[in-house]
Amino acid sequence: MKLSVVIPVYNEARNIGPLVKKTRKVIGSKAELIIVDDGSSDTTPQEVNPKLAHLISHKVNQGKGMAMKTGIKEAHGDVILFLGGDGQDDPQDIPKLLKAIDRGADFVIGSRFVAKNSKASVEPLNLVGNKIITLIFNLLFGVKITDTQAEFKAILSKYLKKWRLESSRYEIETELIIKAVRKKLKIVEVSTKRFSRKHGKSHLYQIPLGRVKFALRALSIIVKGFFLW
Repeated sequence: MKLSVVIPVYNEARNIGPLVKKTRKVIGSKAELIIVDDGSSDTTPQEVNPKLAHLISHKVNQGKGMAMKTGIKEAHGDVILFLGGDGQDDPQDIPKLLKAIDRGADFVIGSRFVAKNSKASVEPLNLVGNKIITLIFNLLFGVKITDTQAEFKAILSKYLKKWRLESSRYEIETELIIKAVRKKLKIVEVSTKRFSRKHGKSHLYQIPLGRVKFALRALSIIVKGFFLW
């Protein structure tokens, strides 16, 4: 089963270079590694080693969702796995997600909260927001997911490439799970680590009321998905 790893990234200088090296080491030489640079204004594109990964660049910033959709379009693997570009997800956990796929899962979430002794670095405000969004999601859709906002996930491409994804920004994480639930895919969560960010800050800090806007977008897509999809 061929693997494509897609990493959407925006202004992650000093984070993306080491992440590419770590990821390539874990996935080996035969897997596809695609970095989608979403119009970075720093040295992010220059730090992607072309011998290790295929770089696709948006001329202007379009949003994480758009970057992920570009990656989906370009990927050729039977499984498409997503990692965050900030280096907080641990590539060493990739085999856990692939093992779940091998055992019959269609959609695997690398959850920061599925294990009681989870080793996840999550800011308090993000944690509260995630818990609230996840609670609402579970109540509406009748599922028991612990981490609806996880970036770290693996999905069978035969399903993913058929979906008409609408989200252009961070709410795409929620949309993906809604589509999977509606299509009755087998969703599995595996416990993954999440490191503290080594360089820079979350881009939501750079947007006025960024976290509030993100939460509203996520809730909006949940409501839309519940009534219309």
